[in-house]
Amino acid sequence: MKKIFFTFVVIAFCKNSMGQGCSDAGICTAGNFYANHIFTLPKQKNKNEIDLAFNYGVHLKTEKFYQLQANYRFMKSNGSFFELRLPFNIAKNTSSGISVNGIGDIVTTYNNKFSIARTRHIDYSLGFRLSFSNSDRSDGKTMYSYPMTLQTGLGTTDLIVAASYDICPYLSAGTGIQVPLLQYNKNTIPLYTLNGAVVNGNGYRRKSDALLKLTGHYTTGKLKLNGGLLGIFHLADDYYNTVNGKYALVNSKGTTINWTIDASYPLGKKYMAGLVYAEPIKTRSNIPDGLARSRILNTKITYTF
Repeated sequence: MKKIFFTFVVIAFCKNSMGQGCSDAGICTAGNFYANHIFTLPKQKNKNEIDLAFNYGVHLKTEKFYQLQANYRFMKSNGSFFELRLPFNIAKNTSSGISVNGIGDIVTTYNNKFSIARTRHIDYSLGFRLSFSNSDRSDGKTMYSYPMTLQTGLGTTDLIVAASYDICPYLSAGTGIQVPLLQYNKNTIPLYTLNGAVVNGNGYRRKSDALLKLTGHYTTGKLKLNGGLLGIFHLADDYYNTVNGKYALVNSKGTTINWTIDASYPLGKKYMAGLVYAEPIKTRSNIPDGLARSRILNTKITYTF
């Protein structure tokens, strides 16, 4: 079974996929949505977990994205946990030869559950995505910034709220929302008016994302498999500020639907290996925040102590 699964992932990863998608501003993988932690049994002493993860993403033929990420979780004996995600991002455009790197946006969440019946509960996550970047990296030769695809952060501080429910042992459903609270993005690009004149867009402004997730679960021996559909709904058109007011980025509002599959396998009592693959089925036609991905592969090792 393990060999079949990993062969499938390699085949899927190598095939040509040119669609936009996997536009994850943080909510898709926050806290309970994708922890796959080792420590799951209640009534034990507090535990700590550390993940070391590597993410690889591509978009079209020219955009490549690499991310090294360290995650820390402090898990209490009642099953609740605090999680902190620290990424280092590298973005490249193979056509222009431009490459940038730097600390990405930090995601921090508190995760717990509340009971709705004797044997039923809802898992929830509350937290923030914190950007320490103004998204204004440039070559220093012009007044314009690199596009958002070559920025290491979104230039916002966002509220993240998510919840999931196990419908049965083999199926769960989740939902959530991510709302930009503070927008300090200073990305500057040339924009074109209806009469062809050029105006400067100063400061990209991103709207909220909502999420729906349906996931199937299967376990064989120690191997755990999860796969399903993930819908991300960008709730309004984003815009840039200009001297003439807001410049709406038409069709940035819309829906992205991805299929995802992940596997986790314990390597002894203290280690776990994880693998995730995601790819879009349907996308919104305009994803100006730089988060568009044609496919994503994530690997990680978890250590508990």
